[in-house]
Amino acid sequence: MCIINFILALLPGILWMWYIYKSDKFEPEPIGKVITVFLGGMFVVLPVAMIEVGVSYFLQVDRGLGPIYDTVATSWFVAGIFEELAKFGVVLFGIYFTKEFDEPVDGIVYASAAALGFASMENFLYMMQHGTAVILIRGPLSTLAHMLFSALWGYGLGRGKFHPSVAKSLAIGGLVLAAGAHGLFDFFLMSEKILPHKVGALVALLVLPLVLALWIVLKNMIRRAEAESPFAPRRRHEELEEYDDRNSIG
Repeated sequence: MCIINFILALLPGILWMWYIYKSDKFEPEPIGKVITVFLGGMFVVLPVAMIEVGVSYFLQVDRGLGPIYDTVATSWFVAGIFEELAKFGVVLFGIYFTKEFDEPVDGIVYASAAALGFASMENFLYMMQHGTAVILIRGPLSTLAHMLFSALWGYGLGRGKFHPSVAKSLAIGGLVLAAGAHGLFDFFLMSEKILPHKVGALVALLVLPLVLALWIVLKNMIRRAEAESPFAPRRRHEELEEYDDRNSIG
């Protein structure tokens, strides 16, 4: 059963990764590098979980400060910040400074790999704790959500590498947006803790328009990143024309 759960936990992440990988049209990344980052995302789950326990204790979560405080602290200041920072670290220290990271869309590809690896391991742990059936919700929703959150800072990393003057602001801005979206997603899901049951259930459904909005943002980011790729045929044609013009003037 453990093996079956592990396979089922991986399957949504692999399918979403395949979609993102195919979106990199001009210079696809080495599949081995993508798998390595995916595995990196899986391996940081347990260290992050231990950090989150410590941060929760420091913030006095579940120690009588009230359900609203506990929900906000857990959503944004525990899960949102530290999970996105962990995935960001996997990409920054694992692939960002290598020659394979050679076009803006690579930020989205590798951020998605780290996020989907992270979500896949979370899926497995939830399934072992709560039963196999939880994958029916986590597979199509939470796994996708992790990818959408991290794509925000992945886009910032990708563009920043080719615009060094604004690299830090793009990366930090993307991280803030990702942590905020992640926290909002978790807050909606945890709203039954602070609201009457029926109202909380309705608020929890707000994760659906949130995911839809982030999906639209992702599609736009991929399109813009691909348009800036140095390997795009149109872009290379323009660069060759500029080179010819400079040489003819000289």
